[in-house]
Amino acid sequence: MTITNLEIIGLTTVGTPSGNYDGSTDHFISDPVKAVDYYQGQGSLQTVFVRVTDFTGTITLQATIDYNPELANWFDVYEYTNTVDPITDYHPVNLTGNFVWMRAAVTDFTDGTINSVTISY
Repeated sequence: MTITNLEIIGLTTVGTPSGNYDGSTDHFISDPVKAVDYYQGQGSLQTVFVRVTDFTGTITLQATIDYNPELANWFDVYEYTNTVDPITDYHPVNLTGNFVWMRAAVTDFTDGTINSVTISY
């Protein structure tokens, strides 16, 4: 059995451009990554790991069952929210669904660092 680990969001700090984050806003959407059902028959369980340091904001995991991510209908499958006091956290969550692609939408990103958001299946 092969385990797939993919990075949805890499190291991203408030005010510093990185990936799809321009450093000047409090929101961005990551590029999509292949989820567990991209390869059809892999099952329906995937684990997402959220790692943050002094973070304030919301990370919403979104998925689609469409094979073309550019034309996909995206829907929310999990929300990691901390909008009061900055938090340092390592947060794994198991998601069940025959998702083909996953991405993260970050909003209210006003403080701290997203160390990584990764998916494993």
